[in-house]
Amino acid sequence: MRLLAGAGAAFFGLAGTTALTVAGVIALVPVIGLLWATVTAGCVLLAIGLTCVFIFLKPGKPTEVELDQFEHATADMLADLPFDAIASLAERRPIAAASMALAAGYMVVSHPDQVGKSLQKLVDELI
Repeated sequence: MRLLAGAGAAFFGLAGTTALTVAGVIALVPVIGLLWATVTAGCVLLAIGLTCVFIFLKPGKPTEVELDQFEHATADMLADLPFDAIASLAERRPIAAASMALAAGYMVVSHPDQVGKSLQKLVDELI
């Protein structure tokens, strides 16, 4: 259901943006003509797109700081995770729990200095 909702949101968002662009061009045609109305609408959408790309590519914080904050948030979330939830995970999905335990044991043996980060990544992927 969520997948269909996401696809619908993308489709109707694109359709809505197209409709608003056409409406903007039609509104500007009597003022500046069809060619310049189309160019103006295209430039406005291009400016919005470039602003979004700039914000996405140039975060306010360095990547290392964001990763550290993400790791701390994950650790806090896992610390708050009650043991009953872990037990129910093992009861509901025994294969996933056994795979996680196997992977954790392998990480402890192969890279003992990086166990914390590796386990956090593993639990994040499972959650």
